[in-house]
Amino acid sequence: MRRALTERVKRSLRTEEIFLILEKNKDLLSNVGWIVSDPSSPRWWDGLETIDDILVSSILVQLTRWETVREVLKKLKERGIRRIEDLASLEESEIEELIKKVNFRRAKAKRLKNLAMLVKEIGIHRLVVSPELLSNIEGIGDETKEAILLFAGNIPLFPRSEYSKRVLSRLAGIRLSKNDARLLGEYICGHDLYKIKLFHAGIVSVGKSFCSNQNPKCNSCIFKEICKYNSVKRLETV
Repeated sequence: MRRALTERVKRSLRTEEIFLILEKNKDLLSNVGWIVSDPSSPRWWDGLETIDDILVSSILVQLTRWETVREVLKKLKERGIRRIEDLASLEESEIEELIKKVNFRRAKAKRLKNLAMLVKEIGIHRLVVSPELLSNIEGIGDETKEAILLFAGNIPLFPRSEYSKRVLSRLAGIRLSKNDARLLGEYICGHDLYKIKLFHAGIVSVGKSFCSNQNPKCNSCIFKEICKYNSVKRLETV
């Protein structure tokens, strides 16, 4: 996205109002699974206490309900498994039994075992700040990788997502790609870690709660007064 276009889109978004709205609606973010916290805290990721929990959950949650992932994380802790490298000494079959409530548990057990061996070798803090290392982990795609870099590694980047593409396109009244939305998010937030986390969590929360592909709930949306898409819809009904 060209800088001049990015600046024009940024102005059309009324970004200061967006941040004020998000600050006033932290409960909405919490209901979706984002806990507004200190900028460097792992608790943003639904209150999880450690970056180990963030990494493990990022593998477990694929095609699995978050409530189930929470149950599995609790079971792992009850077994004394609090760090990823604790899984390195287990057989894949043992890991599979511990995570049996999640979907595709055999594939995920293999991925967790490989992840545990890598963390044991290089250390978790090196892993969560390295896009190259994360890209080589089976089961972690670009969107998950960027979320891990932000919320576990505290790297100030704005993760691409289908939600950011849809919500920012509608707010700005211009069709954006995922990469456009990512660049726009970084341009808006700069290197402010708190703003990036709040902006990402807020956009995802609005996307999940109101801004669906089909039949968006514009009348209930917290952005309804500043959204170009909703303004057009209101004009069409006059």
